[in-house]
Amino acid sequence: MHIATRTVAVLAATVALTATTLPATHADEPAVTVRDRLGQIAQVDEAVPISKSPTTAVRDGRVTLGTAASSAIAVDLPVTRTKTKKSDGRYILPGRDDATVAVAPTATGTQILVGIESAEAPTSYRFGLGATPGVRPELTPDGGVDLIDGDGILTAQVEAPWAVDAEGRRVPTRYEVREDAIIQVVDHRAGEFDYPIVADPKLKFCDLKTAVCVKFSKKETRKIRDAMFASLGAGVNTLCKAIPRAGAAGLLVKAVCAAAVTAYFYGLRGVFKKAKKQGKCVELKFRVVAAAVVTGKVVKC
Repeated sequence: MHIATRTVAVLAATVALTATTLPATHADEPAVTVRDRLGQIAQVDEAVPISKSPTTAVRDGRVTLGTAASSAIAVDLPVTRTKTKKSDGRYILPGRDDATVAVAPTATGTQILVGIESAEAPTSYRFGLGATPGVRPELTPDGGVDLIDGDGILTAQVEAPWAVDAEGRRVPTRYEVREDAIIQVVDHRAGEFDYPIVADPKLKFCDLKTAVCVKFSKKETRKIRDAMFASLGAGVNTLCKAIPRAGAAGLLVKAVCAAAVTAYFYGLRGVFKKAKKQGKCVELKFRVVAAAVVTGKVVKC
């Protein structure tokens, strides 16, 4: 999960992390280290010093983003003990049974990596929101989760989850929501998968209550880029139609999308052009108070 107070946070679960090495898939193969496995997965973010991240604390089995009591988000982790160790900038905590949790502060939030080491590990992982009263999770059509405060305002977004095994095969995963928690279900016993498995939920903040961030897939990025180079009208229509309709996020962005994209069209077109050339995705940040403002950046898919 990526979490941040003034930016949309990201929650990520990575299956099969250990503090040192992971068991080999086959007896005649060398053991796979945590660093080796994470380095092979493009979706895993690099950790940054906590001073350069919206993450403000990782302690007592909980990760917190932001310092102001009125806007901070605290997420309880699926761990059995709260003592942390540091490895490659990540905070490592023991999970339940054959699982480990690693928290990586990032420039935009926090990525929570849950390592599933064997078939004996649980298939569901609970990320509690009880320490942040008034925030409720809502599933989105793409499989992600919006976090909505008591006023019905979007405070954070959780991107659709993914999970892969040691051979890069997709493992079925999904979110379920409770009143005070997000549950990531990883069906690693549903097929013939090799361990370790890596699963990722991402939670992002985007200037709490003043802005919304929308990330486009690689396919959407290519489509929007091509439309933007066809005409201004085609570019605006294609981009705005690609914004998810569900949840507070979609409603807020759609209300300002046409005006904002038109005003910043040529700068945004350059961002989509660069992303397509690099085979990456685009994330747009819409300011939804006062005058409509939108900025974009190239991001990993």
